[in-house]
Amino acid sequence: MQRPSAQALPAELLASARQVALRVATTGRRAWIVGGPVRDLARGVTPHDLDMASALPPDEVEALFQRTASVGKAFGTMLVHGEGVDVQLTTFRRERGFSDARRPDHVDYSEHLEEDARRRDFTCNAMYLDPLDDELRDPEGGLEDIRARILRSVGEPGARFAEDGLRLVRLARFAAALDFRVDDATLRAASSSAGALAGVSAERRLSELERIFSAARSPLAIELLGDCQLLEHLLPGFSRVCPDPRQLSRRLRALSSLSQNSAPGSTLGLAVLLHPSEPEDRDAPGRLLEYLRMSRDLRQGIEALWRLEIEACNLALDSRAALLRFARQAPAKLALRLSTAWIRADGGDGRHLDALGAAILTLTESEKFPTALLSAEDLKRAAIPPGPRWRVILEALETEQLEGRLRTRDQALGWLEQRALE
Repeated sequence: MQRPSAQALPAELLASARQVALRVATTGRRAWIVGGPVRDLARGVTPHDLDMASALPPDEVEALFQRTASVGKAFGTMLVHGEGVDVQLTTFRRERGFSDARRPDHVDYSEHLEEDARRRDFTCNAMYLDPLDDELRDPEGGLEDIRARILRSVGEPGARFAEDGLRLVRLARFAAALDFRVDDATLRAASSSAGALAGVSAERRLSELERIFSAARSPLAIELLGDCQLLEHLLPGFSRVCPDPRQLSRRLRALSSLSQNSAPGSTLGLAVLLHPSEPEDRDAPGRLLEYLRMSRDLRQGIEALWRLEIEACNLALDSRAALLRFARQAPAKLALRLSTAWIRADGGDGRHLDALGAAILTLTESEKFPTALLSAEDLKRAAIPPGPRWRVILEALETEQLEGRLRTRDQALGWLEQRALE
């Protein structure tokens, strides 16, 4: 914990922040670094992006800067293209009415930083830092909450959650990522505000889940969502996928295993959270995958893991052909991680799967995809009638080759001659 200073920003961020602030200063106003970057500086963490705010209305921002883009002009946000890092510059504002539980019905621009702070979600995200003279403005007491490691809503928490239900999920994400305790009033409001999620689109829900699983502390976020009875509201139908607390606890243990050294990532994280309660029951998980409107690649990746994890558990080091065929599949390494996580969630150690994973890492492409020793033409010449038997023979031949029992074409032809006589 330290007093935030713009001097601790990476050089390119500091240069862009000063560039914007100096240009805004020509109008007699000030531009402030705001939100996550200031919070990270206070925690001694290096920021990777830059948000700023000022009293300058969007039209004046467009006139003042040569290169801008509208990323939310109706709500006061413009993207300023700087010499280094692009900066989102937002006008101080007051917000009124949230009929869609996401965006304000009315936005009133303001000259006052304090009014802008009152519309923000959590106190740790409502601090402002001048990049020119390092002045800090903290009207909501965010610095003290960071010092106490407390996540607290700005103002009345129920009102904040009613404005945008996704703040309920952001609460869990921030609490886990920052390792902060949620203050009692904010926690009570979260537990009674689940209905606010009804207005949140599936795309935004998925995006927030992906951000949760991009952090190593993701199990803590999912656990907090469960404690606040929010998972069914966030993922309609989740109670069919995970019908009792014991199954949720098992998923949290699996996520914890996956998160020991790094973040699980979206594919693994969602594969655990939405995992079928029974291997043959894919209807409810499939409906949730559909509901979240995820990309085809993400959905196929999750479904491939559900299929391959069973295959992974049945692998044995003494069957080289099975290992090589498994290793050919793109999600093989992730499937081994997933299977290992389930084993450890159930009290096992998963060492045999670790050994399989190590073996797969040593395989070359030529080992996984060796040149075939024989072809269909060879089966014709052996007078084997075309039909389903060809596939069986060629697969059996490949097994012999992958196991190392057949290494040359002559050996393969001798093997085929014997099969033709059967």
